[in-house]
Amino acid sequence: EAGEVEALLEERERARSARDYARADAIREKLHSLGVAVEDTPDGPRVAPL
Repeated sequence: EAGEVEALLEERERARSARDYARADAIREKLHSLGVAVEDTPDGPRVAPL
């Protein structure tokens, strides 16, 4: 599961860089379903378990 979470986080960053915010939000929801909270900050995303 940790590998899947890492891959999703990387994919989400690529989507955000491409300004594909709908995709980034969908990935964030997927992460949430896996028990991972993602908060975007000026220093980059902050990740924490739910």
